[in-house]
Amino acid sequence: MSSSEQVPGPSQQQQQQPRVRKPPFADWPTIKILTPPQGRFSPKTDEWCFTYCTQSVSGRIHGKEPNCHTICLRRVFPHEVRNVPTFQSHKNVGPDGKAKYLLPAEGQSANLPRLLGGSKDVVEEDSLKPVAAPPKYWDEGWYLWTAKGRWAVVQKTEKMMLDLRHQQMLEQIRQSRKEVWQDYQEQLKLHSGDKSSVQEPKAPWWGPIVVPKNAQDVSSLSLLVPLPPEFPPLLSRVQKLLAPTYEVLGILHESITSGEQKKFAERVWEKAKTDEPFILAKRTFTHAYEQWKKRDIPEEDDEKKGST
Repeated sequence: MSSSEQVPGPSQQQQQQPRVRKPPFADWPTIKILTPPQGRFSPKTDEWCFTYCTQSVSGRIHGKEPNCHTICLRRVFPHEVRNVPTFQSHKNVGPDGKAKYLLPAEGQSANLPRLLGGSKDVVEEDSLKPVAAPPKYWDEGWYLWTAKGRWAVVQKTEKMMLDLRHQQMLEQIRQSRKEVWQDYQEQLKLHSGDKSSVQEPKAPWWGPIVVPKNAQDVSSLSLLVPLPPEFPPLLSRVQKLLAPTYEVLGILHESITSGEQKKFAERVWEKAKTDEPFILAKRTFTHAYEQWKKRDIPEEDDEKKGST
């Protein structure tokens, strides 16, 4: 191999390659903006819970449950109750575009105090008959949940692992277990009577051999309200109470503006200048005096009859 056919070295190859121009400010320090995922994959926190428990010396000795209080803030995002483009999985959607996920028992109107919008029934304006309050569903926004007791905390932490659809399914499972447990207890009471006494034929038991005990119902110890709360329409009730007063004041205002009250006052003033008010008062007092004298006459007759 002659000297003219030597292989070029690395420095010669770098010199032969064309230089690539870097974009402007490529070597400067930059700031990267990362957009977090939205929808069901969002890392945002949607619930905060705070639990405070106390126990006494006597309660610990006798094995009593601790005195626990829990408060939770829950934020429902739009993708949880609506079919958004990045999260479409709701099937039971109403005409308003919202999924029909029932609120738990502690959030229904029948279990809420009246101050927070609770009501046992609703009165229809047409029939004036009380009907059951319509069920309430989850909606996007903020909710406040409070409860007492240890079991409420346990059940709440179970629900924090589930979405609204699975929470509703869990409530249905608990309700079915509660019904099976109640039927099982009734069967035990029916079968625990005196064997010597004649009993009615026993119905067959189609449940499991050992019925699992249902979890404690904490709906009576819990409260779930939207924020801001749905206060009852107190003003409308006050307006119904004062409707007759409004009607009377309206008639009075109309009579004053039309001039009828002025005409009536002028007629009274004209009559006051004549002798008619004096004659009317004289006749009234005379009639009252005559009625008073007639009232005393029967008593005098009774005294004369008694003396004879």
